[in-house]
Amino acid sequence: MSEIVHYRGVATKIEQPNDKTLIEVAESILKERNIELDEYYEGNSIKQLCEDMHYEFFYYPGTNSLYSITREYVDQCDDIIQAELKDNGTIEYDLKYYNGGAGFEEFLEEAFDKLK
Repeated sequence: MSEIVHYRGVATKIEQPNDKTLIEVAESILKERNIELDEYYEGNSIKQLCEDMHYEFFYYPGTNSLYSITREYVDQCDDIIQAELKDNGTIEYDLKYYNGGAGFEEFLEEAFDKLK
């Protein structure tokens, strides 16, 4: 069922060591959580991490960055799509939208786009 949803949270960029690709970083996180890479994802550990971890992680293609996500549900009214870069490097976001036409990641990407 579609409904209006409102989330507020923080996105913290996951640092990528110079000697590791972003895919290797995602694979490491999956291994830490005892999750094997599924053949369905054809080696795309980033996609598996974001889908299997139920919005604990978010990949932003605009900067090729992986984020750890925390979120809380907030009562609904009007759409809110906001993001703010904090001094400590995290990104706080506030999303409220009708989820019948688009999903959490699409609105989070729109909020990140507004940071540019």
